[in-house]
Order: sequence, then structure tokens, then C-alpha cells
Amino acid sequence: MVTKFAELGSMSNEEKLTLLAALLESAADPATEVRRTEPPPAVPPRHPAGNPLAGLRFELLGPLVIRHGGVDIAPSAPKLRLVLSALLFNANQPVGASVLVRELWSSGAPRTAHATLQTYMFKVRKLFRGVLGGSVEDIARDVLLTCSGGYTLRVDPKQLDIVEFDELVTAGTAAMHAGDYEQAGAHLRRSLALWRGNVVHQGQWGPQLRAQAARLEERRFYAYTTRIDADLCLGRHREATSELASLVVEHPLHESAHTMLMLALHRSGRTPAALEVYLRFRRRMMGELGIEPSERIQALHLALLSPDPLLADLSLTSDMLLDRLVGRVRHGRRLSSSAVTG
Repeated sequence: MVTKFAELGSMSNEEKLTLLAALLESAADPATEVRRTEPPPAVPPRHPAGNPLAGLRFELLGPLVIRHGGVDIAPSAPKLRLVLSALLFNANQPVGASVLVRELWSSGAPRTAHATLQTYMFKVRKLFRGVLGGSVEDIARDVLLTCSGGYTLRVDPKQLDIVEFDELVTAGTAAMHAGDYEQAGAHLRRSLALWRGNVVHQGQWGPQLRAQAARLEERRFYAYTTRIDADLCLGRHREATSELASLVVEHPLHESAHTMLMLALHRSGRTPAALEVYLRFRRRMMGELGIEPSERIQALHLALLSPDPLLADLSLTSDMLLDRLVGRVRHGRRLSSSAVTG
């Protein structure tokens, strides 16, 4: 806010209008007068009973979509989309105004940044009012709350695709650990089907949103590779080969993708091709990083040269198999060392 009247003279008409809109919103929302020194508590999430937003679905796994009756009502303005994304990634948690300013403008925030932010919040409340009815004050009380130094968007977590995605990946991981590879694959397929593209925003994202996007993309990659691992345990080697061949092109230094491709090729009767995958990976590691591949993939390479019967054990995930192979190699080294010293 402008605290000195002398500063008004240096402001443009647009900046003055923005400031006036923010002041009007503040006057309509008595909660903005409250100032507390302690951090505000998290707001309980909204659940379907008594939830004004029950008819909405919030999708962040791709370009922002807010579905209402099958129609996307998300605003087209980049700044409003960014504000909504920041609030939804932190649903039911207070998001400080200073955090939102940093997300919106990084280090180049204008003098009227906080006033402009209040205007954006007013527009978001109007958006929800247009869908839900009632007044802006109702939305400010029940949906998009003003808390000490920031804002909280109250939603039922089940309305967020990012929550559903995380829950499905967690369930898939638990099923993998339990040896239920069919169920694991089903959960992970459902999680991946929620994605409509990369997590993107039409404009420059700030540090927190970029961190959230990076976390989700990494978890998506984990879900994808774990789903392929489940398919290998179910004997779907030929189907997995094409996916893995594409994956190692996109991620030429990703070791787990190469180990699964080697395993899929071997189980498809293409052991020479599996050995060639290892040699190409080793040349790239040596050429670009100057290091040898890890002990795990080297152990798989040795097992392919034998070939080791353990490679046909479908009850083992790729990680479990590699651990067993490494254990055998180390045990053999210990025996050799004992024979020499004895």
C-alpha cells in the first residue's frame, strides 16, 4: 500500500485505479484489518457436505483446468492462472501475500504489487461467485479467505487431481512392495492417465511453483518406470521393450531405464542386443562423465554373459534382482580373496 500521499503524484492513472480497487476490497472485507504476529493456522479442508465448491474439479497435471459441469471455467489471464495455481498447490494452507508477490513478479515487483494482488484476489472471488452465486463477501468468508498476511483457498482434497495422483502412486508403490504386481500396475496406470501434458503456466512461474512442478514431474517419471517394472514382473517383456527403448533415448544417462531395457531384451530372447545396450551406456558414461557405470548394472552385465538363471525370476523387481546379483558378485570376490590369502 502507498503510505505517503506524496507518492500518489508519481503514480500513473492505471496504478491509481488498481490501488482504489484494492482499497475498496479491503473496506468490504473486515478481515483484512486483523493483524496477528503469530503464523495463521491451517484452515480445515472443505468436504462435500456444506462445500460450496463441491461441483468443481481442479486439475493441475497439465495446463490449469477448473471444471464445472464439464466446462473449463479457469481464467485465461496469465496472472490470475498463476495466483490460482499457487493457491491450489497449497490448498487449505495460508499462502503469504509476499510469497504470491514473489511468484507473480519475482524480483521485479512494482510499487503497487500488494494492491494489485488484492485486485487479483477480488477477480478470483468474482470468478467463484459467478459459478456459485452469492456475494463476493460470501466467497471471502467460505472459499477464498483472507488470513494474516495472506490468503487460503478452502477445497476438498478429493477435488484436486494432484492429490489423487499422489494417492494412486503411493498405493501402487505399496502393492509393488507387497508383490502384487497386477494391482501395482493398475494403480500406476490410473495415476499416469490423470496427466494431460507437462505442468505448465502461460508465463513466468516463481520459485515455489517451479519447485512444485519439478516434484510432480519427478514423481510422474517414478510412476512410469515403476509401472514398467511391474509389467516386467508380469512377463510383459516384449511390450515393455519399445517403451524402454524410447525412454533411454530421452534419458541417455538414466541407469534404471537401461537395466530394465537390458532385462526386457534378455527375457525376449535378445541377449546380444541387451549386451549392446550396456556397451553403449558404458561408452556414454565414460565419454560424458568420465566414470564407470555403477556396480549394479555391471553385475547385470556379468549375469547376462553367463547367463544367470536368476534373471528369469519374475517374482523379483529390477531393484531386487540387481541387489541379489551384486550380493553374488561381492560374495565371489570374498571367496577369491580368501583363497589367495589362504
